[in-house]
Amino acid sequence: MSAIDLLKKDHQEVHQLFSEFMSAEDDDFARREDLFQQIDKALLAHSEAEEQILYPTMEQYAPDLVKEGLSEHQAVKQALLEMLDLEVDDEEFDSRMNKLMQDVQHHVEEEEGSGGILQIAGEKLNVQQLDEMGRQLQERKRDSEDELAA
Repeated sequence: MSAIDLLKKDHQEVHQLFSEFMSAEDDDFARREDLFQQIDKALLAHSEAEEQILYPTMEQYAPDLVKEGLSEHQAVKQALLEMLDLEVDDEEFDSRMNKLMQDVQHHVEEEEGSGGILQIAGEKLNVQQLDEMGRQLQERKRDSEDELAA
């Protein structure tokens, strides 16, 4: 799978997890906690893969977008870290989850949109490079997920 397809698939999976979280009953604490853990793991693994594989390659073609992406990733990681200290039935948790969803959606729209890093990658890298990057991204994500599960 090409890097672009893989990253878009990740974006869709996180969007689905957010949707499931929002549709979970407020008093179903176990379900909400489980979904939050899945969201946390998915976002951290995806961010790490982008930071270690995609961004270094794209630095030469889109340095400003890479810098912005790194900054947005840091904000998401900080938000997730702070949310870990809250209970899923806390009003503050819901408020932060809404902000997190907005921030992630904004980041996805920038990456996938016209002039975004994924479009530039498609223009600047050939099919073999994108496929190899996709393989590397999958491997990095697997490693990250294993580390996060430990």
